[in-house]
Amino acid sequence: MRTALALPAAGLFTRFETLTAADRGKVRITDIKMKGLSGVGHTLIRIDTDAGISGYGESGVTQAMMQAWLERYRPLLLKQDPLAIQYHWHRMSTLMHTYMASIPALSGIDMALWDLAGKLTGHPVYSLLGGPFRDEVSVFINTEPRNMLDRAVVKDWAAQLRQNPQGFKAVKINTTSPIQRPAGRFTTTLSNQDLHKIRTGFENVRAELGPDYDIMVHCHNEYDLPSAKAIARAVEGIEPKWLEDPLPVAFSDSWVSLKRECRVPLLTGEKLEMPQGYYPFLKEQAVDFIYPDIAFCGGLTAIMKIAALAALFRIPVATHNVGGILLTMSSIHFGLSIHDFLTSEARMGGKIDILVMAKNPPVIKGGMAPRPELPGLGVELDEAGVKQWQRSGDTPEWV
Repeated sequence: MRTALALPAAGLFTRFETLTAADRGKVRITDIKMKGLSGVGHTLIRIDTDAGISGYGESGVTQAMMQAWLERYRPLLLKQDPLAIQYHWHRMSTLMHTYMASIPALSGIDMALWDLAGKLTGHPVYSLLGGPFRDEVSVFINTEPRNMLDRAVVKDWAAQLRQNPQGFKAVKINTTSPIQRPAGRFTTTLSNQDLHKIRTGFENVRAELGPDYDIMVHCHNEYDLPSAKAIARAVEGIEPKWLEDPLPVAFSDSWVSLKRECRVPLLTGEKLEMPQGYYPFLKEQAVDFIYPDIAFCGGLTAIMKIAALAALFRIPVATHNVGGILLTMSSIHFGLSIHDFLTSEARMGGKIDILVMAKNPPVIKGGMAPRPELPGLGVELDEAGVKQWQRSGDTPEWV
């Protein structure tokens, strides 16, 4: 396992080392600040330097959790060269005593370091990562009819989706919606009546959207093995893009059993961390796609290592993203940076769009995000827009 995990790392960041060589050792980190973003359950990170340039990231933890972890991470980074990203990532991710590292917390710091590296060297992050492999990245959204069993309601919903000016061509829909169960909580074995409702609801959606839209069947790791197999059979007829997270998060032989019998593509990974979390799923051929979240899996450094590992097994990578604008931009840059990228989730299309967080947000057309051209992540935060996603308890200022 150690050998397999080490192989993809060889030469992975050669381009980064080349493009940053002239700037190494010239700048120092002076401070790390944060701002809660409870509207998406994350925390924004800002890394300041003595060059007057700051990098921004997004951690997959709450402000209170991030504040606690910064007590551990800040001493490792202050007065250090921000371009020594691999060194910093290694030190943060291998903490053991007295507490093991919090990977979602360091994910936002790592993201901010890559943004900072781009700004210091004048390169977009995707260029530092070795891209671009494409000019635009496919993005999709979470949306569903308020009643999947009512054809009239589904028809109205489909009409509204077609009228969306951003032109999304793929949607993710919860399996718990037709059976009125809470998502993300372990549930008992589904009945035949439950399965009939799931089949009917997704068939209604496919009938209204037609073949030109991708439909992702969304679970939240709540089902047992018999239910997961039955759901796969129930939705087989709509030809879904994938069946997501039907079993509990951690790898088990049940994933292998499901994959053996399942005739729809399987995807998992939004709550897995580091290459080690994905290795058993890849080695045992238990999934068709993997689905890291950059704010959770270990940042851009980790997801590049994860993608390199997946490439050994010829497994495509998609990105989970229900976060803010910085996570969205990181997902776009990552999608530009590897060959076998599939698509990225995005928190868009709602009453309040995460795009309000940026003064220069990406312009989504036809469900595609364009290649950014500015250095770093390529967006400037709009503090007023960020405030729209803050909630009670979030600090209005950087702390």
